[in-house]
Amino acid sequence: MKAEEPCDIRMPPECIAFVASFIPEAKVKTESELRLRLVGVAWILRLRLRNYISTDGAILILTSERVRAYSFAMRYSLEHKAQNHENILSVAARSFREHGGDSSGIGTVMKKVGLTKGGFYRHFKSKDDLFVEAVARAFDEMGSGMLETAKSAPEGKALRAIIERYLSPRHANSPGMGCVAAALGGELARKPLSVRKRIEASREAYRERLLPFVPGQTREEKVANFQLLFSSMAGVLTGVRMTTSPQSREQMLMEAKNFFIKSFAEK
Repeated sequence: MKAEEPCDIRMPPECIAFVASFIPEAKVKTESELRLRLVGVAWILRLRLRNYISTDGAILILTSERVRAYSFAMRYSLEHKAQNHENILSVAARSFREHGGDSSGIGTVMKKVGLTKGGFYRHFKSKDDLFVEAVARAFDEMGSGMLETAKSAPEGKALRAIIERYLSPRHANSPGMGCVAAALGGELARKPLSVRKRIEASREAYRERLLPFVPGQTREEKVANFQLLFSSMAGVLTGVRMTTSPQSREQMLMEAKNFFIKSFAEK
């Protein structure tokens, strides 16, 4: 059997580059740093890291096959963590809108993702961090949906289509997939100032995506009209969701839709 060719990590820079390419956060500058990272990967694989140290302890030698195996494990670990992070965000963004952030605890969200509560802190420092990212995801999802509706509408009818989508029975009956302001407005207002400032950036990004479809001669007029229109529609949607009668809900949506179309989309 042919012996594996050793790779002297200190000498061929491609070995270090190959391993470091799978560790984007790492800035491996020394042999000892690289060795520590490889030991961590070996632990993941449950393999023993075989190394050969010269008498002065200066040279670490690994076979090229082992370098590839350890690097693959590191890449898998990072990709797996990123996928879990994405799953947590997706579930939290929906769960918070459906049940409220206070009602949807960390344990509830992690259970829906299929992970343990202890694993939460590998992804987020606190529940507030998760809340901020989940709200940002919700604003992004809502903005993408509204943008698609506007671009699909006939020329000159974009805002009308946005209003009709926002004040539709489907939106009213699907808080988990809808406007975060209507679903969590009261809760957002009670958050600490530091959290509200972080959420404000997501809200402003949402506004900027839809601002081109809002009437106004200047940017200031457009912003003012956006704030009035979307805040009012969120209030209507909240009221509709509080109403138990299906007939009353439909009437409220229809009357509000006609009012906002006449007031903003027919200017």
